[in-house]
Amino acid sequence: MQYYDSVAEALNALAAKGYTTDFSLLKEQECIYCHNTSQSLSPDEFVIDEVHRFEGATDPDDEMIVYAISSEQYKIKGTLINAFGAYADADTSHIIEKLKYRKEEAAKPIKRSEDLIQLSREHHHALLLCWKIKNGLAKDIALPRIITYANWFYVNHLLPHFDLEEKFVFPILSKEDLNRQKAEQQHTQLRALFEQKEKDQQTLTDIQNILTDHIRFEERVVFNEAQKLANPEQLKKLQEIEFADKFCDNESDPFWK
Repeated sequence: MQYYDSVAEALNALAAKGYTTDFSLLKEQECIYCHNTSQSLSPDEFVIDEVHRFEGATDPDDEMIVYAISSEQYKIKGTLINAFGAYADADTSHIIEKLKYRKEEAAKPIKRSEDLIQLSREHHHALLLCWKIKNGLAKDIALPRIITYANWFYVNHLLPHFDLEEKFVFPILSKEDLNRQKAEQQHTQLRALFEQKEKDQQTLTDIQNILTDHIRFEERVVFNEAQKLANPEQLKKLQEIEFADKFCDNESDPFWK
């Protein structure tokens, strides 16, 4: 099984293999569910072909997992994201047990420089934002609910993350570096989208797509380049960044569940 550097890379590669359906986990109904086709699959009606785990540190609460799922019975292939990670609990349902088993059997963490591991972890939470937006739109959730959460995430998590990258990571690359310039342009584009006073469905879709692509680009290119080029002084600055001990989500209106 191939291993990938980011969730976005895994999803793109799996889509190329035919895993194009987006599944959600419905624990109460003991099934996984596709909102686009209204197709429900019980644990004995699908198999987990691949499992890809991505984590920024050893804390399992901060991991993201991508499952490649197929059903011969229904001729359907798709992906399930983070079904057993940030929202996992002590549930012992058949669906959770099946996912947990495959996680422990096939998961392999992604390697990342210790100096960038905290910023990489924050990428996982931003990808979860993209998933929440996509899931909310697919379920026809009222746009103000999605926008309220997206605005909260931007102010409290994404904007500080951008500031840290621009202060400590991007300067490792020269100003003439095309990858640095591309990442900086993406930051500018995303700030403009998030700071639009009147957001609509297209704005949310653009945020989801552009942020996913941006994180994929940083994980695959910018961070890899930075950890190769960083000098001791730059590494020391990265090590001195103070991060919160644990990601604190806003679940006052969990529209994505």
